Amino acid sequence: MEKNYKILVVDDEEHTRLGYAEVLKLDGYEVETAETGLEGLEKAKQSDFDVIVTDLRMPQMDGLTFIEKLREFNKDVRVVIITAFGTYKSYQKSKQLGVITYLNKPVRAKDLKDAITDVLAK
Repeated sequence: MEKNYKILVVDDEEHTRLGYAEVLKLDGYEVETAETGLEGLEKAKQSDFDVIVTDLRMPQMDGLTFIEKLREFNKDVRVVIITAFGTYKSYQKSKQLGVITYLNKPVRAKDLKDAITDVLAK
């Protein structure tokens, strides 16, 4: 990996958030985490991330609302949604918001790594 890519992981479940972050750090990515969509938006305003990985279902602000608000100030960041509650409607909406990859849980470490590699190649 030539560039030191920065990734933001947004997920309300601590073990999931930290697990994804650890897997990505082991592959050499610089990773930050956020527990809520609001915290994720603040971090995204303060730093340029190459990829944002977000859960779809979170309290206070769901993943689609998070992405809508993110797109108000950053139209280019690549986004991966990971969810256990995916529907065709949320898939379609995420595509309209420019989400590159939509993964259904459970997500293995290899699936996450492959998704990040794919979105960085686009």
